[in-house]
Amino acid sequence: MKVKKASLTVEASLVLPVFLFAMLLIAYLGQMIKCQNEMQWALTRIAREASAEYGATKSEVFKSHAYYLAKLNLYLKGMGISVSLLESELLKENDEINLSASYHIKLPFRLLNTKHLSLSQRVHTRAFTGVESRESTGGQEEVTVYITETGRVYHRKLDCTYLKLSISQILYGDVSGMRNESGGRYKPCERCCKGKTFTGQSVIWITNFGDRYHSSRSCSGIKRSILTIKFSEVGNRTPCSKCGEEGRK
Repeated sequence: MKVKKASLTVEASLVLPVFLFAMLLIAYLGQMIKCQNEMQWALTRIAREASAEYGATKSEVFKSHAYYLAKLNLYLKGMGISVSLLESELLKENDEINLSASYHIKLPFRLLNTKHLSLSQRVHTRAFTGVESRESTGGQEEVTVYITETGRVYHRKLDCTYLKLSISQILYGDVSGMRNESGGRYKPCERCCKGKTFTGQSVIWITNFGDRYHSSRSCSGIKRSILTIKFSEVGNRTPCSKCGEEGRK
């Protein structure tokens, strides 16, 4: 009996460290995933805020890396992560904001002669949608309204939030945790995602007010032009639920 008890003690002493190490590793992986989610959330929020603010003010401050880094440090306060945004491209081509964050996470143990894990995450969005105008052909001046090429409603205010299209680039593995401005989930676009399969690292695009994700940045489902027309030309379009009725008051 003494031999049996001693054998159990030896086995326990061998298994316990392995078990504790496994539990520690699982806990650390959970923290790392949480860190990545927080980073993606912060980048997406900053890009959307800058997109709307630049469209309204055209301020040069939105072309400075310091602006985005200051906001990122504010949203990630307390996480103790040093982030670099030097690879970001800000309002250079087609007024697009391409945020690229590089950072390191300290490992609880040395792995392949390193104690830090290097990570990189990106968010891509456009700063404004642009406006296409139609000239009035004389006669009595009419009230002008705004429509999109495929929209079924008209808007009385150009700054209506439903007209502001913000496009963000994310990974397919993160889309299940993303929500649009109305709190809805994203579903695959019937135009560009039909018949396609994705991995967790596949790059996709989403819009702030849309409910679809897209496999192509050039998909017609995320293109939008704003047209200025006379109120008499709205046809069967209904007023926007946000700004259409306000103009009548």
